[in-house]
Amino acid sequence: MVLSGVYKTFMNRWEGFQTAWIISDLHFGEDDLKRAFPNRPSDDELVRRINAKCGRKDILFVLGDCGDLEYVKKLRGYKVLIMGNHDLGRSNYERQIIEEIYDQDEYSRDEVIVDMTKKYPGWHIWVTEQWEFHAPYQRWVAHADNRLFDEVYEGALIIGEKVILTHEPVEIPWLWNFHGHDHAGAFRPNHTNVCSDTCGYEPMQMNEFFKKFGISSKITSIHRMTIDGAIERKAKRGGKKIGEKKKCENCAKGTPPLTAGVKGKSYCHHYRRYEDPNHSCEHWEETL
Repeated sequence: MVLSGVYKTFMNRWEGFQTAWIISDLHFGEDDLKRAFPNRPSDDELVRRINAKCGRKDILFVLGDCGDLEYVKKLRGYKVLIMGNHDLGRSNYERQIIEEIYDQDEYSRDEVIVDMTKKYPGWHIWVTEQWEFHAPYQRWVAHADNRLFDEVYEGALIIGEKVILTHEPVEIPWLWNFHGHDHAGAFRPNHTNVCSDTCGYEPMQMNEFFKKFGISSKITSIHRMTIDGAIERKAKRGGKKIGEKKKCENCAKGTPPLTAGVKGKSYCHHYRRYEDPNHSCEHWEETL
């Protein structure tokens, strides 16, 4: 998987996946939203639509407000959460995988599964067999996976020089903003709203978007904006450097203070006379 313009640090982590998908504002289990959006599908149907796009070898970005985590557990793929204003407590959303050891002389495989299910209700449970050279020699290794988010970020995440992922829309001129939160779908330049209520309740494929819209060519980098701003400010100063005053000694028509002849004076070629080096007039020109 290649996402053009994404930092290498992230691509090294995500390049093993096939496709990147992105969506926001799932709001599982929140019936008041269904009243506001009568066409909003049921929670199970929303899970089905997402899983129809996102496979187990894909990566799924959720930009906040996911709702009931029991439905998040059903979503496929490597899951990344950018927390929203309805998401509280990072640890509540992080994936955990726990291992526990059971002696085969005391527990059968089924008994291990029953015991682990009681300890970790709603988690995915599986059991493997293991032999050791110390007691217990024959053991069951029980695994419990809560199947939540593999990565969780509490705030905005800049994943490239020109790309930022957030829940709420933000206005940063040198970044393209993928966001949710806005259920009405208001147009904003250099933004992509992936709130489920505005994108047909299906995730958007990021790979295709990056190729089709060429974000890099549409956004001016912060470095280019800084340089252009400095050039514009210098032009407004008449070409002077910051803190530089218009005076004879730095004028294109004048000279530095003389060391011979009329010592300490500058010669003005415009008026053809000697002036104090600090003299300033309306005919000052920048020295090239």
